Amino acid sequence: MKLVKEDKNGAYLGATSQFLQKFVLKENNKNFEVYDSNDGNSQFIAVKNSRLPNDSHLDKGVYGINYHRARPDFETAKEYYAELATGHVSLQKLNRLALAATTKDEYVKKSAVWEKFYSYVWDKAPQNVWVTPHSGNVTRKADDVFPFPTRELDAFVAGVAARCAFNDLPAQKRTMMSIHSHNWHGAVLDLGDFGINDEKKLKAVAVKVEKKYSDEVQTIAEGCRRDFAKKVMAWLEIVQRFRGTLNPEELRSKYGIERHVVFYTITGLKLYGIEITSFTLKEFRDAINSLHGTKMRVVSCNHLFTGQNVSRQLKIAEKIKQGKMDNALQVECLKYYLEKKPELMADILLDIKHGLFE
Repeated sequence: MKLVKEDKNGAYLGATSQFLQKFVLKENNKNFEVYDSNDGNSQFIAVKNSRLPNDSHLDKGVYGINYHRARPDFETAKEYYAELATGHVSLQKLNRLALAATTKDEYVKKSAVWEKFYSYVWDKAPQNVWVTPHSGNVTRKADDVFPFPTRELDAFVAGVAARCAFNDLPAQKRTMMSIHSHNWHGAVLDLGDFGINDEKKLKAVAVKVEKKYSDEVQTIAEGCRRDFAKKVMAWLEIVQRFRGTLNPEELRSKYGIERHVVFYTITGLKLYGIEITSFTLKEFRDAINSLHGTKMRVVSCNHLFTGQNVSRQLKIAEKIKQGKMDNALQVECLKYYLEKKPELMADILLDIKHGLFE
């Protein structure tokens, strides 16, 4: 049963009639949609706009906003926009700012959308909140900063999150599952604890999930590896050609986005015991080829993305103390599995949520 419509890149386009049998539209604007289940048990929030701060269509009221980051003040937003235009974007700004703007009017409009989004997330009512903050299409053209812009989209997350919201158990607390996708060869799902979850319990849940789903995950593992090898090598070749290095430390000071690509490629390989030391294209290619035939991990904890930086920005711990949330988890999923095995991914996500929070 198809519950949402997604384009060829995996961007969210809207809910289907099947989804609306159990859910009612609560908010529909040009940047995101909110649905509540008829019984109030679950909420589904899906983004339609680009996550890239300078990927906006201001005349249409469609804004580039990264909802998984903190809202900056106006002056910082102006500085961020100028920095994005140069192609030398610092990791600090990429990792902490939700939006960029050139005028005060633009800033006010984008800020209002960001605030509206979180007005649905924070609440005292028990509810299963399934959020996809980066499910909107990326429409900007390729350039030196983003040579593959559509890869910045969290592809096919909305369909899986909607399936989870549709099939979730009755809510006892207010929990947020923030669902993302990534391009790196790590585990099929990487759990980020936001710095608020019990690490022992998280790892115990991961062990159970690994045992239950390992065999089914292997059925498309080699296809996933081929897809990863093709895409990441094309990206690494561009970084090498334009920046002259694949050493993440040498990229750190000026080339935040390129450093991000190299760093997470290296981090993903480490999960399989592969170390990159000389940072040459050949070493990366040989390392990726050596993955052939290895067993794909189902789940990892805080290996790629912990969510702790985002948690501090969004003040999740503070919101929990205020009674506006009971708990939250960030989950990064391999895009290939989200596209090819959405039912499996939804089953795994629900098992993780129920094991951790119930």
